[in-house]
Amino acid sequence: MDQTIQILLRNAVEHIRAKDLIRARELLLKAQCTDPQGSEPIRFLAVIAAMEFRFQDALELINQAIMLNPKNAISYSNKGNILKELGRYQESLDALDMAIQFLPSYAEAYSNKGNVLQELYRYEDSIEWYDKAIELNPQYAEAYSNKGNALKLLNRYEEALDNYHISTAINSKNFDAYWHKALAQLRNGDFENGWKNYEARWFKSNPVKFSFPQIPRLEDEAGISEKKVLIWSEQGLGDSIQFSRYIKLLKANGADVTYLVPQALLKVFEPLKKYCTLTTAIDENSFFDFHSPLLSLPLIFSTALASVPNNVPYIVPDSEKVKSLLPFVRASDRLKVGLIWNGGFRIGAPELWAVNKRRNIELDQIAALKGVEGVDFYSMQKGDPAESELIARKDLVWPELVNCAELLNDFSDTAALMESLDLIISVDTSSAHLAGALGKPVWILNRYDSCWRWLNGRVDSPWYPTAKIYQQKQPGNWDEVIVRVKADLNDLAQKKRSAI
Repeated sequence: MDQTIQILLRNAVEHIRAKDLIRARELLLKAQCTDPQGSEPIRFLAVIAAMEFRFQDALELINQAIMLNPKNAISYSNKGNILKELGRYQESLDALDMAIQFLPSYAEAYSNKGNVLQELYRYEDSIEWYDKAIELNPQYAEAYSNKGNALKLLNRYEEALDNYHISTAINSKNFDAYWHKALAQLRNGDFENGWKNYEARWFKSNPVKFSFPQIPRLEDEAGISEKKVLIWSEQGLGDSIQFSRYIKLLKANGADVTYLVPQALLKVFEPLKKYCTLTTAIDENSFFDFHSPLLSLPLIFSTALASVPNNVPYIVPDSEKVKSLLPFVRASDRLKVGLIWNGGFRIGAPELWAVNKRRNIELDQIAALKGVEGVDFYSMQKGDPAESELIARKDLVWPELVNCAELLNDFSDTAALMESLDLIISVDTSSAHLAGALGKPVWILNRYDSCWRWLNGRVDSPWYPTAKIYQQKQPGNWDEVIVRVKADLNDLAQKKRSAI
């Protein structure tokens, strides 16, 4: 390879590692112009496309690279990763097998194959491939971390943590391992260590964006009396709802709090104005003594499992909106149940793509609840594809289901409707958090690889006293969950009828 090409590629790789993808692409295009038949510039362009979540573009580029160099094992390994993100798992496994065939000593291909098997719920099989990668490269920190993820999914938490510890011991800057360690610790109730490792979110491979670095960061709750403190929402809407409970604690410690929130939550967070200045934007000339990301507040307040601040409701609906929605709720003695079965598909880090799919339930599956006597069901489903599917298929699948989508323009509307119902049944999405924050009875339909916040093996929640958790007993099996929910719903409806 020409020395000029080598320099361009080496510099491009450095920019990729620094997440400067614009400059990296410029260098790679220059290298491609210099050597049109070279496969490596195109391969790295595919890597950049994948990092930008343009997986179809990435696949086209990696196929071009393979055409130019048909026996490049690394290209086949890259292709396997791209196909995994596209959900084409068997093709992904085939590509990774080709990588291993061309270069049997390439440990990364073995670890990547383990990652695909995880997506297929073949956790035990994935561990075998991680072990093969580790055998080839005993210092392969990422393989230990990946193995830890598989063990965590098998509820083998101590073994998972052992592998995360090995990973971070090999590479103290493997922030993905610290991140996964945090999720395992938090889910297992080890909040003391979990909150500390949760700070790895700023440095992991798909980091949460850190804001306001020019303002001193709040480190603890002491000495904040009469101090101007900026708190800013940093992740999803559900996270913002869950951790907004800490605003009241800051006020109780004497802080002058400004809370920066997403526009979508501004109206529903109105009750928090008694504790803070609520805003969706900060003037660049505003002064603050301290700032803190919202999800760092549990660490600041040393929140333990037994000290979760869980007084509900900490959000209350607009009383006028509640009144305005009452005519849309059937006047009857029947149990009134709101349903959310799909959390939609968010654009974001690659790991969210698979999680979104696993947390959602098909319309035909949730419709199995329709036979429960004494219950009126109200769809609170917003967002596509579920909302459009309901419109297209409701008359066929569930004619009696009341579709409330047109009533729900924002979260304050959703809160008002929830207040008019007896029970909310929801997958793990922001609506479940809203119901919990309102103090409404909420049944959370939870995927097998549960989010850390619902803890391990719990049917209740220290965060939301009115919540009940229905977790999958087998990966991907929602039918069994629906059977349990239907039985409990029938019992609840019978109790209501008996009380009349």
